[in-house]
Order: sequence, then structure tokens, then C-alpha cells
Amino acid sequence: MTRAEDPQHVNPHYLDHVVTTSKTHAVEASEDIVTGSGIKLLAKGARIDAGTRERLLQHKLSKPLEDCVQVVGGVIPARFEPVAQALLEKHPLLRALCASQHSRPVPASLASLSLTLPMQSLLTVYSEFKQDRLKHSVGVAMLALALARKLLPGEIERQRLLCTAGLVHDVGELYIDPSYLDTSTRLDAQKWRHIVSHPVVGHRVLLHMVGAGPVVANAVLQHHERLDGFGYPRSISDDEFTLDGQILAVCEWLMALVESGSAPLARASMAARLIPGEFGPALLEAVSSASVDAPDVEVPLGSGASLEQAVPRIARLAGTLRRFAESRDWLAERTAQAGPELRKVMDIGLQRTLRIQASFSSTGLDAYSPDLLLGELAVLGDAKVHNEIMMLVGEMEWRMRELERGQRLRASLLADSDAQVIYELIARVRPPPETP
Repeated sequence: MTRAEDPQHVNPHYLDHVVTTSKTHAVEASEDIVTGSGIKLLAKGARIDAGTRERLLQHKLSKPLEDCVQVVGGVIPARFEPVAQALLEKHPLLRALCASQHSRPVPASLASLSLTLPMQSLLTVYSEFKQDRLKHSVGVAMLALALARKLLPGEIERQRLLCTAGLVHDVGELYIDPSYLDTSTRLDAQKWRHIVSHPVVGHRVLLHMVGAGPVVANAVLQHHERLDGFGYPRSISDDEFTLDGQILAVCEWLMALVESGSAPLARASMAARLIPGEFGPALLEAVSSASVDAPDVEVPLGSGASLEQAVPRIARLAGTLRRFAESRDWLAERTAQAGPELRKVMDIGLQRTLRIQASFSSTGLDAYSPDLLLGELAVLGDAKVHNEIMMLVGEMEWRMRELERGQRLRASLLADSDAQVIYELIARVRPPPETP
């Protein structure tokens, strides 16, 4: 059992990040660190570094280590303002969403936050372990504050807590084997389970931490959920997905789009249009209305993937959805025979696939033969249409990968016989291997 399951145990991955931080900052015990049986391991002010690692791992503690760590010269709220200001200057969408005539500027509000010593130290360790993590955290916090101001007017304390949740929403990653976080590594369902656990771990760490508490922890727990039940880690839906959770989830999603490159507003709009129901209409309206004047970066015609490259990708999408349609009778038979847990997983996958199928059909792309589509688009020669087609294809491909990955993850939690039903369905609809 680790710190992820039991606060008395020290999580070795978290401790390794603390030791790494100790190479650039003095890391000290902010109070005596005592075992569950009352033995003092480290006195207040003692250094926490590679020399104390094994001693800390060998014992259960009377108090979570996170609550007893002080990083000297670490992240303080005053550091957030220049980071936030730089993000506003770089990203028009952030600038539009964070604009307000009646409130203190968002960067100044972040600088005025009051963070407890355990929260500052946790955020410092997090910002040290991954490049640009502080920028990402500050960006999500900025958006969380801006949207909370629009949707929760007058609720100053709740706005502050959601902003704080934005800063620490990903701290659960500190407790995961770093090899799983390597984006160049392909993860199977069992390994992916470690990744999707980070909201749960973050919730457990923050729930009783001074300066965080239930509001922050519960928002962090939901920051990858979706209103239609296709999020993680709990696949909650409807009223279970709180407004606080939706705000943080939208902000994390938007910041990922901003960081990914060009046209984040267009991509967000397309994603919301293609797969409706992930977030509530009031939240999407707040994003849409605030970003009306935000210019998106246009991609020039011919940049990136060409139309010729898009055609086989469209054909693969169409083929996958056709094979899904052909498997509906098989799926209905298996669903009728399934127990409640398997039926729930099958229904989640069915509803998401039907939405993708309806969205694909609504674009008209499945009505064309590849040669005809290529010819008509080439004749048009319209850079905007080209960009929209490429963006649409990319979004649909991402949604299909997300669907398969999500279903494999859910299947891995089922009994073997039930999991095999999900794996067989995936095999039925997947494109055949490409020939060299």
C-alpha cells in the first residue's frame, strides 16, 4: 500500500520528486516527522534529501509527509503574476476569456492568493518535476477564476477555491511511476489505469491538506470527467458532475487546446459541435460569449497534412463506423446476455460511438467517394475549407482513439469473460492493419 491508498505510507514516486527538488532548493521538515508508533524520524528543520529517503520509506508516519515538507525559496503566489501576464500576452483566447471590466485583473488576483506552506511546497515539487508545468497550472487557474466569476458571481470564496484547484489539479501525477508519463511510450490498458488514477490520488492528497479541503479536492477529482459519462476516473454523468468539476474540466481542456498550437477557439468550437453533451450549455455559452472577439490563428493552405493525405484517413473513419453499424445485431445480443457491469460499459461505448457516427454523417464526409471528395475540394481551393476539413478529420480520429482507449480501460476492470466481449467488439470495428 502506498501514499495513494494510505496517508501513513510515503509514496516512493512523490518522495523521489522531493529528493530531486532538494538538489535545487533546501527541503526541510516543517515539523517533527514521527512514525505511527511515536518514534521521531526527523526533527523540525532537518533536511529531506537522498540521505533520508530510505528511512522515510521504511516507516508508516503519524501524519502525511506532504503536510510536513517545507521547500525553502519555493513557489509563492507572487510568482504567478508574471507567468499569467506572459500567457495573456501570448494567447488571445486566454486574454479574451480573462478580460473583465469590474474585477481585479486575473494575474493580480493570482498573486494575491493565500497558499499554506504545505500547498506551496506541493506546488513547488510539482513545478520542478516537469517542464512548463507551472505555466500549465497557472493557465488552468486563470481560466478557472475567469469562468467562476462569470458563472458564480459574488461567490468570492468559491472562486478562490476553484482558482486554487486549477493550480494543483494535476499534483496526483507526482505519485505515478514517471515511466507511465512518458508521452513517447505506448501504454496498454493496465498501464493506462495508473495515468487515469491521478485525479483520485490528487483528491486523497488534497482532501485533508490545510489550504485545500473538500471543495478543491472534489473539483480536482472531476477534472477529467464529462457530463455524458465518458470521462474518467469514475465515468460519472448528469447531476453527479458538479458545476465546480465542470468548470475545472473545461479549463483543463481549453488550456490543453491553447498549448497544442493554432486555432484553439475553432478547435474547441468544433469539438463541442461534433460531440455535444460533454459540458453544460451555460458553461459552453460562457466560453463562447467571452471568446467572440478572440482571433484564432489561421493555418495557411497547404501547410501540415495535404488533402491527398486526408482522403485515406476519411476512408478509414468511414470504414470503422461502417463496421460498427454492421456489428449492431451482435452487440444487441451480447448486451441482452450481459450482467449490469458489462452492460454499463457496453452502453457507454454505444452512446459515444452513436454520437461520433451522427457527427461524422452530419459533416457529409461519408457521402463522398474519396476520389470525388478530393476532386471537389481541390477545385474549391479554399484555405478555410481545407483547414476545417483537416481539423475535423483530426478531431474525429482523436475521438475514435479516445473511445477505444476508454473502453479498453473499462474492460480491464471487468471480469475476464466480460472484458473479452469488449475486446472482441473493438477487434470487429478496428481498421485492418495497413499494408506497407
